[in-house]
Amino acid sequence: MIELYPQSDPITADCPRCAGKEMPGTALFFQGPHVLGEHACTDCGLAFYATLPIGHAALFPVAFSRDGRFTRFDRKEGSWMALPLIRSVREATAVAAGMQLLQANPGGDLVVVNCLDGCFGHVFTKLWNVYLLQKKFPAKTLAVLLPSRFHWLLTDPTVEIWSVDLPLEELHKGVNGLDAWVRKQFARFRSVALSRVPVHPNPAALDLGEILQARPFDLEDFMRVPLQLTFVWRSDRFWLNSRLLALVDKASIKFGLQSWVHGILCYRQGRLLGRLRQTLREALPETRFYLTGLGKQGRLPAGWTDERVEQIDLEVERGWNEIYRQSHLVMGVHGSHMIIPTALAAGFVEILPRHKVRHLTEDIGRQHPGRMGQFLGRFVDEFSSPDLLAEHGVRMVKEFERVYAGWKGDVHEAM
Repeated sequence: MIELYPQSDPITADCPRCAGKEMPGTALFFQGPHVLGEHACTDCGLAFYATLPIGHAALFPVAFSRDGRFTRFDRKEGSWMALPLIRSVREATAVAAGMQLLQANPGGDLVVVNCLDGCFGHVFTKLWNVYLLQKKFPAKTLAVLLPSRFHWLLTDPTVEIWSVDLPLEELHKGVNGLDAWVRKQFARFRSVALSRVPVHPNPAALDLGEILQARPFDLEDFMRVPLQLTFVWRSDRFWLNSRLLALVDKASIKFGLQSWVHGILCYRQGRLLGRLRQTLREALPETRFYLTGLGKQGRLPAGWTDERVEQIDLEVERGWNEIYRQSHLVMGVHGSHMIIPTALAAGFVEILPRHKVRHLTEDIGRQHPGRMGQFLGRFVDEFSSPDLLAEHGVRMVKEFERVYAGWKGDVHEAM
């Protein structure tokens, strides 16, 4: 943790212009998703900002002058985070947002967990740290900077919520007035520290059922309950099984022509779902098929129960969670929309775009230990056919009883 109040830990950063080492910070600034140190280089005099090692900034640190002329960050791996941050300060894009204190605590020693982020998956996995910190520091008060649509994921009334009412896609621009509002809260506490918010905490140490308020699929029920498969749809990231269409998709994004090809890509994905269901039904005729996700574009093939929506709210989230927790398998393209489904379903098959290979497990909510994790958690290439996905699904269902018995040790007990 980083101590902030009443005395702060020394914060240093390297100058982005002259590379002067460990320039001391003069102040802190809560930008939104990031907490920045304000620095002045003692060698060249440059005034600049640098991210504190919190969340993704611990992996991809950024330093930049206030006008954006001088920058230092990992251009190959960290541009996705650095460029919006630099732009938000250089162009003063901060957006006004409603900020609200919920579940106020009378005082004590405070730990602030900044879960503001423009990506659903990032917010959710950052929130896991709240539950881990509660176990590690039970005597401290926790306060969570949180987008308002995520309140439902915090069920403990002793945790303060510092709510920011702003759409996720706006958060990268910065939150106007957030710094002053946060500092006002500090005065209620004896001391304030900032959590480093690791972005890859171990979900094995968490009760995801408690967090999601839905009991995950119990493997004891795998052969007892009606067989169900759920596909999680995205209208902005597709399963295409076509190198040509994948190239068209990438080109449309690059040149801003998504609207021209969107209908074709949705149609293609729908056709693949039709073939997937047909193949699975031949081997597993009792299967029920559900479709969840954001966006109802595209003609849906027969046989799928369509639970997609145009907008997500709490009622939708909880309805989907009931579907996931009753699903033997969930399938979908890699992305943050897969975290909750994989946390609740028995198993998954994830379609992995090749440029996402380095992010292989970032959207997996839970994985069973040992060989059961390998058996019920599978990844296939982005160009995989419906027949291949169906074959994985069929094997997972038909071979489950044998694998599960061995995993539990029942085979030895019966000998």
